[in-house]
Amino acid sequence: MKLHKYYGCLALIFFSVLAIGANVEIHQHKSRVIGPNTPIPKIELTAFRDVMDGVNVHIEVASYVLNAPDLATKSLVSEEGFLQGHAHVFVNGIKRQRLYGKDIHIPKSWLKDGVNQVAISLNSHQHENWVSNEHNIVGAIFLDLSKEQLVLHNFTSQPIENPHAHH
Repeated sequence: MKLHKYYGCLALIFFSVLAIGANVEIHQHKSRVIGPNTPIPKIELTAFRDVMDGVNVHIEVASYVLNAPDLATKSLVSEEGFLQGHAHVFVNGIKRQRLYGKDIHIPKSWLKDGVNQVAISLNSHQHENWVSNEHNIVGAIFLDLSKEQLVLHNFTSQPIENPHAHH
């Protein structure tokens, strides 16, 4: 019975991520469809326990330039031909901050007991959600600090293809 409750909880959380990944305006931000000749950004997240407090999340992106607005070119596309912008960090559905680099610390005070969701969306510097095939470009991890295996599930709308990955 306990196992059914656990999988039911994971299913509920998984479907809530799909809602975030759908073409919706996340926290009052409009969506911007990625043009047909523009490489689609890809995102993947990994999480590690922080020795002092909470967790650290690493964001890996491909075909995207993650930068601060003052470092960006005036165009939506970088000099390399990729979209550019920043990320928005959500913890349990609450937008916590913008992100201009590849690593973020999530303090324990942002987390609740049990399962937590950390979602990161890629956004233009006009705060529009990048969208491809009616889905926001987003990665999410589900974690539980009380479990030996910290990450329970990892989701991405646009996975980074890694020929050396073992699935």
